[in-house]
Amino acid sequence: MVASVARMDEDQLAAWRAFLTAHARVTRAISADLAAAGLPDLSWYVLLYALYRAPGRSLRVNELAGAVALSATGMSRFVDRVERAGCVRRAPDPDDRRALRVELTEEGIALLRRMWPVYEAGIATHFAAHLGRSAARMHTMLDAMARADKHV
Repeated sequence: MVASVARMDEDQLAAWRAFLTAHARVTRAISADLAAAGLPDLSWYVLLYALYRAPGRSLRVNELAGAVALSATGMSRFVDRVERAGCVRRAPDPDDRRALRVELTEEGIALLRRMWPVYEAGIATHFAAHLGRSAARMHTMLDAMARADKHV
């Protein structure tokens, strides 16, 4: 059941549309920068970095799917591709023999390190250059949104 909410005004709807458009264009531009450098697209970086930050540099498939906003089915297929490239490996979960963990390999760490300079330059060019003095405020707003719906 969806809770009843007040109607949005035109500025709120315009902000939403601008957010969606900016996200799509910035991520597409960064993926193009990575491709031009002969590297995989941005989704690979997001997956590898989620594993890099995780305790033991591994996560269950469902945890990884949540960290990178993919369905468990989509994540499984994506992990297949990244595993074929040698950047991750599946391993039994020591806490639950029915589950598998996805572990970051040394090859995955090396790829992450090759991708970062291109990704960082893309963030600077396609995103940060447009923030002006509002970076801290935008971070606060987006972080609040990201934390608000943990159950989704």
